[in-house]
Amino acid sequence: MEMAQTFIFDAGWVFFATWGMVLAAVSAVAFGRDILLLLARRGKQ
Repeated sequence: MEMAQTFIFDAGWVFFATWGMVLAAVSAVAFGRDILLLLARRGKQ
């Protein structure tokens, strides 16, 4: 692999890893309370 290809591969990997963490954090903030309430209700039964 050439240096340019290696850089593009590494930059893409870092971008998608960061994007995945951002999506996970936003989802946790947006739906975390609903998920916790659902788990709490399930535990009471």
